[in-house]
Amino acid sequence: MILGVCVCVTLLLYTVTGSHSRSSIVGGEDAARGSWPWMVYLFITDGRNSLPCGGSLINSQWVLTAAHCITQRHLVSPDADRSYVRVGELKLGRPTGVLCYIRRFLLHPEYRLMDPVYNDIALVQLQTAVPFSDTVAPVALPSPRDFFSADAECWVTGWGYVTENRKLSGDQTLQQLKLPLVDDATCRRIYPYSNHNMLCAGYLQGGKDSCSGDSGGPLVCKSFGQFVQVGVVSFGYGCARRDYSGVYTRVYSYTTFIEDAIRTHGSS
Repeated sequence: MILGVCVCVTLLLYTVTGSHSRSSIVGGEDAARGSWPWMVYLFITDGRNSLPCGGSLINSQWVLTAAHCITQRHLVSPDADRSYVRVGELKLGRPTGVLCYIRRFLLHPEYRLMDPVYNDIALVQLQTAVPFSDTVAPVALPSPRDFFSADAECWVTGWGYVTENRKLSGDQTLQQLKLPLVDDATCRRIYPYSNHNMLCAGYLQGGKDSCSGDSGGPLVCKSFGQFVQVGVVSFGYGCARRDYSGVYTRVYSYTTFIEDAIRTHGSS
């Protein structure tokens, strides 16, 4: 066992009866080292097929991600022994992050791979606690006091595609994108089968969005001077298309799931 090793994920695009899981950032820019210390790269495999995704470190031994990163139609039985997480990573092409091995996957019990994806949230427990540093630190989760208006400062990060058909190239530097929240009424109009456990964010004029390979990654917004994770990259219609935002799992709706899972499994 290697102690203190963790990894970050790039997501692949796939179709869910018209909607797509997200991958990388369209219209973003290179992030600086340490800007998003909770960002992780997640590599999930069943031994034959694999899916790279994003995730967020929420404490020293737990990563928050999307359930569809763990299991979907072509990834039926993920193998924790062959999968891994990387923390503190910036450039996938020139990795310097810490590799972490996985103890278990915990999907939300009501996760459904439908159109859209429901309860798209999961936890990954690491085998050992990862040490914090300038480039590795947990993200804050939302509390009842947090309120995010349409003009809140929000960012999404990932290593996914930079257009619907083009992968992140070169050193594959982590991409960051500032984007606005979309009000719930507009979100429901764009995606009629979405619900209150989902939120939308993005530019309806198109051009900027999360995309294939960003799935599971964090959408963070500033609240009282600190970034709080409000969403998990889930799905959308294409990437950065006009009149369509990205859809994110609303983290606040699942705080009980997260707290109960960590309480039950702890560091065992």
